[in-house]
Amino acid sequence: MTSLPSDAAQATPPATPATGRVQVIDRAFIVLNALLPLPEGASALTLANLTQIDRTTVHRLLRTLLHWGMVQARDGIYTLGPQCLVLGTAQQDRLGVRRAALPHAIELQEKGVGKRRAVVSISVPALDHVVIIERIWTPSTPLNIITDIGTRFPMDASVSGRAVLAAMTPEAGRARVGAQRYKAVADRLDAIRADGGISFALSEMRPGVGTMACPILGRNNEPVAAIIVAGLSIDDELRADAPLAQHARRTAASISSALRLG
Repeated sequence: MTSLPSDAAQATPPATPATGRVQVIDRAFIVLNALLPLPEGASALTLANLTQIDRTTVHRLLRTLLHWGMVQARDGIYTLGPQCLVLGTAQQDRLGVRRAALPHAIELQEKGVGKRRAVVSISVPALDHVVIIERIWTPSTPLNIITDIGTRFPMDASVSGRAVLAAMTPEAGRARVGAQRYKAVADRLDAIRADGGISFALSEMRPGVGTMACPILGRNNEPVAAIIVAGLSIDDELRADAPLAQHARRTAASISSALRLG
């Protein structure tokens, strides 16, 4: 049997008076989360097996989600629906990160990255993941290092995610990813803080690809996003005092200022 996706597994506790949650809504989100990593979709039976929810209940949930546009169906195969995009776009617009960050990210690509074979991206935290919401590159950038918009990475297992985690208080970080996952990366988070908040990795995303990321802070000085540079042959830039790293840090600071003034 196919294992339950981690996001769905985290949403499975039944409603109780202590949580105040409604079981049917919990189950609807479990189904949506099960569909999230399945771009080709799944049948009701597959979703029932994935979520361990009764097949009849899954059918009723899917009919309701279909009515609201949260899923769509073709030949008995269900995928996420257009209303998910509408809601996600509304959340992104509410944050204002992309609008504030885009001109600074373009400047970083043009003047910081220059002719290097690299891409500049912006990610935002979403529960215990970070999600790519924008990317900028040049014709010389290899297509296989350009990450699709909407791609998610675990917050504790990605460069931009750890940059965001390091900018949080330990209490907030543990609340995001859980005590065990936070403890496993605590030393790396300390190293990021010692480097002034910039996170580095080599060959973590893809072999030979170097990555750096800096947190973007909102009005309450809480991390709301990260600016990322990922590319080939930038190994010598993966240190806090390197010119590209300093440019990335200045870019994050400029975006943070724009958000606080916006």
